[in-house]
Amino acid sequence: MISQPHLIARVRPEFARGERDRCCHFFPLPADGAIPAVLSAYCGFDIHPGEAEPLDAPVGMPCTGCLMAAALSS
Repeated sequence: MISQPHLIARVRPEFARGERDRCCHFFPLPADGAIPAVLSAYCGFDIHPGEAEPLDAPVGMPCTGCLMAAALSS
């Protein structure tokens, strides 16, 4: 599992083109805790300010690319 601090989030419903866009992504955070202007998930998906719905835990469909990155980093 990835030991770097991360945020679990997905696109808010009003920015999603459908349920497929609503999968959960894992976004690495800088060690100092600062949140960058644009978050880039482990899979390469970018999310912009105001478009993210932060999650306490994975909800719904997980992003396969993010899961693979987590598995391969172990």
